[in-house]
Amino acid sequence: MRLELKDITKHFPGVLANDRISISADKGEVLGLLGENGAGKTTLMNILSGLYRPDSGEILIDGTPRQFHDPAEVIDAGIGMVHQHFQLVPVFDVVSAVALGAESVTGPLGTFDRAAARKRVVELSEQYRLHVPPDADIEDLPVGVRQRVEILKALYRKSDILVLDEPSAVLTPAETEELFDIIRELAQGGTTVIFITHKLNEVLEVADRITVLRRGGVAGTVEPKSTTREQLANLMVGRDVELRVVKGPAAPGDVVLSLKDVVVRDDR
Repeated sequence: MRLELKDITKHFPGVLANDRISISADKGEVLGLLGENGAGKTTLMNILSGLYRPDSGEILIDGTPRQFHDPAEVIDAGIGMVHQHFQLVPVFDVVSAVALGAESVTGPLGTFDRAAARKRVVELSEQYRLHVPPDADIEDLPVGVRQRVEILKALYRKSDILVLDEPSAVLTPAETEELFDIIRELAQGGTTVIFITHKLNEVLEVADRITVLRRGGVAGTVEPKSTTREQLANLMVGRDVELRVVKGPAAPGDVVLSLKDVVVRDDR
């Protein structure tokens, strides 16, 4: 699906969070949405996900204007959002967490068809190489796998547009690389991905195009192959930024903390 947001404006008391923002993303494209904290990124995506209503402007999907009154309408339109803070029930297993709110039912009493849901979860996990164990409990999964469950939940609802809000904030570098592989796999399969971040290196690595927000407005749109970290930083803050910190040689003193024979129970 092609997504367009045209002249989106949103006010809060004393704050102009989004000022006539226009962005677009084509089918199978990864659009990086870059900006400092407070630049308006999350507000814009909360409008797209149906949590906020814009004061003005319009949302178009494949050229058709759409108005969303709640998140359920957004999901029905094929838009899925993976929030920075996961929205999973810790005591559920993966199948139940993914199917929650979109359960397939069987029989006269409308019983949850777990077998059908599990089959679909396994198929999607294998198709997009998510490597999610379907019967594991959410609370027992590492953070990186929980995020894959969130992505799986969106795919289960047949989302053609996937919004990832600061997806690497809680991930290790290795988990971040795995996430990038998943994003590329999704895009190659035709999913439109919006990757929200404030990290320059990440957006340069994974995005096909980058739109930079500053103080609630669009500062510019560039292609990764024709821009640099310094140029992106300039767009983000409106001035040149020194990204390399010059440090003198280290002069370590006495040991103030040491650990020996440390044992941990699990990865948390």
